[in-house]
Amino acid sequence: PAPVRGAATAAPAPVSATAASTVPVSAETTAHTVTLVTGERVTLRADGSVVVAPRPGAEADYVTRRLDNDVFVIPLTALPYLGRTLDPALFNVSALAEAGVTTTPVRARATAGATAPPSGPAFGAALAKQIGAEAAKGSVGEGPLFGGVTSVAPAVATDGVRDTPRPSARAGHADHPVKVTVLGTDGKPLPGTTSFALANADDAARYQEPFLDAVDGAARVEVPAGHYTAMVSAPAFDSAGEPAGVRMATAEFTVPDGGTGTEAVLDLRKATERVTFSTPRPAEEHQLILRYLRQDAKGAVAVGGGVGVSGGPPVQVQPSGRPVTTGDLRFDVYTHRKAPADAATPYSYDLKLANPAGTIAKNQHYKVTGRQLATVRTNYHSDTPGRAEEVARLMYLPYETSGEALSEPFKAPARRTEYVGGSAGASYADWLKAGERRFVSRQQPLVPGRTTTVDWLRGPLVPGFTEPARGAAADETWYCAACRKGDALTFSLASATVMDSAGHHVLAVPSDITSSHFAVVSGDTTLYEGDGVPGGILTVPPKQAPYTVVYDQTRTNGDFRQSLTTHTEWSFASGHSGGQTVPDNWTCVSEAGEYDGPGDCSALPVVVPHYRLDAGLDGTSPAGDGHLVVGFGHVPGVVAPPAVTKARVEVSFDGGERWTAAATTALGKGRFRADWTTPDEAAGRDASLRVTGTDSGGNTVTQTVKSAFTVAAARG
Repeated sequence: PAPVRGAATAAPAPVSATAASTVPVSAETTAHTVTLVTGERVTLRADGSVVVAPRPGAEADYVTRRLDNDVFVIPLTALPYLGRTLDPALFNVSALAEAGVTTTPVRARATAGATAPPSGPAFGAALAKQIGAEAAKGSVGEGPLFGGVTSVAPAVATDGVRDTPRPSARAGHADHPVKVTVLGTDGKPLPGTTSFALANADDAARYQEPFLDAVDGAARVEVPAGHYTAMVSAPAFDSAGEPAGVRMATAEFTVPDGGTGTEAVLDLRKATERVTFSTPRPAEEHQLILRYLRQDAKGAVAVGGGVGVSGGPPVQVQPSGRPVTTGDLRFDVYTHRKAPADAATPYSYDLKLANPAGTIAKNQHYKVTGRQLATVRTNYHSDTPGRAEEVARLMYLPYETSGEALSEPFKAPARRTEYVGGSAGASYADWLKAGERRFVSRQQPLVPGRTTTVDWLRGPLVPGFTEPARGAAADETWYCAACRKGDALTFSLASATVMDSAGHHVLAVPSDITSSHFAVVSGDTTLYEGDGVPGGILTVPPKQAPYTVVYDQTRTNGDFRQSLTTHTEWSFASGHSGGQTVPDNWTCVSEAGEYDGPGDCSALPVVVPHYRLDAGLDGTSPAGDGHLVVGFGHVPGVVAPPAVTKARVEVSFDGGERWTAAATTALGKGRFRADWTTPDEAAGRDASLRVTGTDSGGNTVTQTVKSAFTVAAARG
């Protein structure tokens, strides 16, 4: 998919005298992580999905609001001050990502002698402390922060909360006054400041406000006549400043044309149904996310957002008396649940379940059976012992274009069984943070009853090409990474990232690549070479000719030991392309250096290796018999690719000074098994690999990986 707001973009890379362009960046490889003023880390993917990690020592509890292309992630502790002391733009992760910040810079105003803590975990801890003190007194959010801070805003230019377009005043059609009352669980106006959303359900463009403040339970606004929808998520806090529960209430009402005033009530007493789950095996709630999507009569989002909590505080919602009659309502729940601490083998549940269209169901207890679940036996590889990692599963229902998840920390290497369940049509994509690198999987459909085994970060980690997700929508744009369109030749690796043996790829930002060199050669002529780029687009002669692409990459990363240095050479033949082989939803680069449709675009016959190395979760293999299964395929988009008929595998135990050829056996369908003997004297040292694959058309790949695995130390 094309880069969107918040995505990293590739720098322009001139590639020849006749063409200059950028290396296409896939949305699958782009994301931006920003630390909020309150210390939570939010990773925003190019599709608008977010993964939230808590500030150190706390839980991640938040609400989201989605307005046009902006995604807001607001910690619950910030809600009582939102729009008053705390500028909502502090939590507009889309705008912060676009501004390129990784830690939110702020400017604060205060009365004499008062100061704001530094942006980040210290600010979040101080805010929680104040929330706890105010909660103990019975009212939250009434005064200034930290003894006199009157406003905190981003110190960078952001869009903030954009003004919503309003209709021009017409005679006899002036805006009408509305009083909105937020009632607490005692039936009285809720003290302090409560943020709520309000929108016109006929046409959200007429009125849409995601952040209105009810002060001591009351708010007054002026709106055009029509049907309206409102939603509030109100947390309660304990004396430590942690959420003790969250209630979500809604209201549907009509503002008549010509009326003198309308009153609407958001009544938290009606949020009676607690969201709970039961699973085949005992499991403790780690996170719970509610997704609320209220659409207007034109199908546009009127109120979009949700609630995310961790640690198990009660979350209660207001069930619907009947389906909405203007527009539509979609409500679903997601939970990540973990095995008890004393479980013999770790396991988890990820469940994404929809309510009937137009309603919030009266029964919010979700009972899941084994027949609804897919089983994923997951191996988390780590070549450094005890590496700190975080995992999250983004789940999507058919009507959703983005997802939300909280990350779960753990230590790798590790194994666990993961059960995944959801309503019809659910799909999911996984996200893994290893050290400071973030890896993602392709989105895939959820198939109940299926059992699969998945390896994360199984080596070697090498440069490669991403592929479209299985079952991707026919109208989802995909940029061809190795194609010929007319006489424009594109060769673009996965945004200078690396991939593991299962095809999981690291997000392009931040990069740990400290040096790289890319070159394109034809015969004795070097057509292009450059440092720090993962590919290029160049205009070449129309005549069929041989080409060799060379890419060297060195990474520096204290969280990884292996596969940090690679050298890859791809050789193939290509001539003028006047026909189309790629799917109709693909985009290719034209000779003018512009993104264009798939016409006259054909994928290059580029051979790619896929590894299955016989090594443990810790990246070690014992001395003695060693083996590798390597499969060879071609880049996405190649039609009827030539069969890979030859393979050569070599192993070095001295850093590449001397190489030993392995015995290779063809297994069929481009797969080969390589066997060798690892000498006893190599124990405790790293071993390097060099593999070569050749197809029947003469196209080849040779890839050298330094320190691909480690020979286990001798015992005793």
